[in-house]
Amino acid sequence: MATASSACPPPRWPRRIDVSTHTDPTAGIKPARRIVVRSIRASPRPAHLRRPTMTISTSLLRLAAAASAATALLVACGGGGGSTTEAPTASPLSYKLQTYITDNLATEYSKVWVTIKKITAVDGAGTEVTLLDASASPVSVNLSSLADVGQFMSTVTLPAGVYAQIKVTLGNAVQLVSLDGSKTLSARFNSTGADQVLTLRDLDLNPANTGQLVLDFNLAKFSYDATTGIVTAVVERRDAGEAFGKFIRQQAEVHGSVTAVNTTAGSFTVNDSRLGSVVVTLAADATIVNEQTQAKLTLADLAVGANVEVKGKVTPGATTADPATVTASVVHVLPAGSTGDGTATLPRLRGAGTVTAVSGSLITVSLTDANFLPSSNSVVVDVSSARFAHGQASDVTVGATVRFAGKAAGTGTTQITATVFDLDGASSNPGKGEKYNPGVIGKVASITSTTSFTVTVTAANTNVPAGTYTVDASKAEFESGSSSCLVVGAQVKLRGTLSGTTLTATRIEIAGCGGQKHSSPGRG
Repeated sequence: MATASSACPPPRWPRRIDVSTHTDPTAGIKPARRIVVRSIRASPRPAHLRRPTMTISTSLLRLAAAASAATALLVACGGGGGSTTEAPTASPLSYKLQTYITDNLATEYSKVWVTIKKITAVDGAGTEVTLLDASASPVSVNLSSLADVGQFMSTVTLPAGVYAQIKVTLGNAVQLVSLDGSKTLSARFNSTGADQVLTLRDLDLNPANTGQLVLDFNLAKFSYDATTGIVTAVVERRDAGEAFGKFIRQQAEVHGSVTAVNTTAGSFTVNDSRLGSVVVTLAADATIVNEQTQAKLTLADLAVGANVEVKGKVTPGATTADPATVTASVVHVLPAGSTGDGTATLPRLRGAGTVTAVSGSLITVSLTDANFLPSSNSVVVDVSSARFAHGQASDVTVGATVRFAGKAAGTGTTQITATVFDLDGASSNPGKGEKYNPGVIGKVASITSTTSFTVTVTAANTNVPAGTYTVDASKAEFESGSSSCLVVGAQVKLRGTLSGTTLTATRIEIAGCGGQKHSSPGRG
């Protein structure tokens, strides 16, 4: 076979780029970068190596976005001597990219509520590639709740390429809550009423080198003009490794159809339109609730094809090509075809927060999380006809952390009739003599193992009598930090059931303990 002419330029192999973005509330603006494209000699690969995907996660005021990769075609070159060697064709490489958002602590407002509609990446030719499209059902986020937290927003498959810009589209409305929670200001990003597009330029986004894009809504750099009511927002790209090193946890909201159920492993798999395939693992004492009938189900009752909604802590896969795992304490089974947000005329409202008042079946909740922009700091939730996923009405006390789902009682979103109410950390089936405790705060006094230790508390910093308490953490979930942070002297907050001086913990928070693992780049 004749060889190609030496005068012919070498074949141009397809180029690939791996991109991952993360957001970190503490990072400042970094020097501008451009995306690097590397040529890679392609060879036939299994199908699973040719599927690029991206995942997006969000955290307080920081947003991480992913870039897309452009495909280069290999062109045959004609040589001398009347014969040519045809260059082999190759499939373009692609990678999965995960997107997270995060934020730093706000200094002037206790809560900053925004809606995220879309995140796109722009290549050198000006073509936009979608990383997240929530235009039909915008994602409401309290950016202040994302301090040192990474929220997983999406996973997409991108062809290799160079991306110089990321665009983040926000709804125009902004809700600002004062530090003491007494006032809520309805602000906006611009005076036109149009969506606000924030653009990050001169990026160096390569999905082959990093599997996550972290976007940081840097609240410390937000500004508010009281005269015009205009908020000026800032979003920055955060180094993924640095961001994950400071995260106390990663979280995600999963909504989609069940594709597999594993009763032996206590898990099921969900196909989420934004996050891709997600494995949901049931926490100890997890509850599955059918919102339409209010019946409690077992995992064996959960059928393939069921429409579910879950929110929980994320454990990333080894690579971005591997599914993430979300640990859930409550699984909501919704009507077939439901978006989880109800309809325009009868929206399904869901949220979470801290109880500030209890009056019979009416519970006032200071919101920290919701699928709507709250018009005030608190909502009143009527639990008279609600199914309690954990705990019972008599367990609800001021200071308790709760979650709810239901419908508005009248106009607006300040009064909600709950169909499902969850007392976080309580038992789904309390035993005799057990009493729910919304938060024992103290210092670790001694450690027998990561599931058995003692805590010393004082009357000044907790809601139980001063003394030493034995903690059974065999079924507990670390809400922040991990078991490696459990050392003598560490300050902890525990939720669970108390019997005498023994606390059976269901939730553990360890102060000042960051550092979460993230996925390596994976091919689509």
